[in-house]
Amino acid sequence: MKNLAIVLFAVVLLSSCSQQAYLTGSLMTLIKENQLPLEKIQFYNDNALFLERELNASDANVKSGKIILINGKSINRVTLEQQTPGILVKQANDQLLISFEAGAGEEKSLHFGPVVGERGEYYYQLVDDAGSPTFSRLNYDGNKYLLYNKKKVRLMIMKSSFSGLKVNSKRMRGNRVR
Repeated sequence: MKNLAIVLFAVVLLSSCSQQAYLTGSLMTLIKENQLPLEKIQFYNDNALFLERELNASDANVKSGKIILINGKSINRVTLEQQTPGILVKQANDQLLISFEAGAGEEKSLHFGPVVGERGEYYYQLVDDAGSPTFSRLNYDGNKYLLYNKKKVRLMIMKSSFSGLKVNSKRMRGNRVR
């Protein structure tokens, strides 16, 4: 019965109009059961993300983002636009480390973990290093940044990732007492 529910979920998911789908716990189970490599799946973020940190006068170590001047203070701002493509760098426990910058490693990766959302479904959402979805600071590129975001940032994948998916199904005919 559980397999039938997953197959029906996949059929509904793949038949809807959008080309992208949220990465959910059910979808992750389907990916694992069919041994689809996460390294070959293109990820996207559903909402924009803004990270900022104030620079000291002596701190000239800016690797990511850009420097802006606000009220005489130097601010290092890192922006992740909506629908930016990302790739899996590492999978640790239930978390996925996704990089949205070319050639970036774990330091320039964002953590996404399963967080309960609407109707009890788990969505892969931006979390801190400890896996908590409620945070105000985030480690990125070796520095702590303040998060300026009103919306949750969740992972999405292309439905075409399932183009090679083969689903075997069998209908049970029933069994009667004789």
